[in-house]
This record gives sequence, C-alpha cells and structure tokens, in this order.
Amino acid sequence: MGLSYPVINEGYVPAYQASAIPYITGSTISAGQVHSISFPQVTRFFNVQNVGTVTTDEIAVAMTQNGLSTSAGNYFTLPQGVSFRDELRTIQLFISCSSGTNVRYQVIAGLTNIPQNQFLPITASNGHAGVG
Repeated sequence: MGLSYPVINEGYVPAYQASAIPYITGSTISAGQVHSISFPQVTRFFNVQNVGTVTTDEIAVAMTQNGLSTSAGNYFTLPQGVSFRDELRTIQLFISCSSGTNVRYQVIAGLTNIPQNQFLPITASNGHAGVG
C-alpha cells in the first residue's frame, strides 16, 4: 500500500509562519513596457518601490497582466519615491510605466517553501473579483 503524503499548497499555514526566503530584483521600465516578475515560490509578502528620480515617474502594479488594462483597472500606482508592502501571497507581479521614461523600481519579496505549481490560478474568470 502506497503512502499518500500531503502536498504543500497555498493553504499550508506553517509555510507563512516561518521566516521568509529573500528575493530581490529591480529594473528600469519605460512607457508602454510591461515587466513580469515570476517568483520561484509563493510569496509570504512583497514590497514594490518606485525609485524614479523625476516627480512625474509613476509605475502601475497588478497581479495579472490583464489587471493592468485601463478597462479592468485592477492595479495600484506608485508615484516617484513611494513604496507598497503587504502580506500578500502571489507567484507573479506585473509592472508597467504609467508616466515617465526609464523609471527604476525595486521588488523585495519574502518567499515561502510552497512551489509555484501548487498555487491556485488568480484570474477574474476563476472567481477572483478585482484581480484582472
């Protein structure tokens, strides 16, 4: 008789209670570009900072690429010098440049030990309103 070990998935609470594995990235983005950040594991938290140098530099951040569309409007914006941090679990972030050129941003995330393929799909068509 084979053993059926439980699979660690997005609902595995102890994974969020342990100290997170650090993940840091950053880039420069220009108007019309969309950057996708795929985390290797599910996040415990993430922090996005707009480190642009001009007051008109603004970035938009969403959990899905469709969320960045103006018709969906399921994103938040960060003006120059502002950051956003929250205890949200995700496997992807999408960042676009709302205003400015060559706007720098940084992403710092704390990862769990939950594999990316064990995370539920987050789309509005899957019953998650407000994500795109």
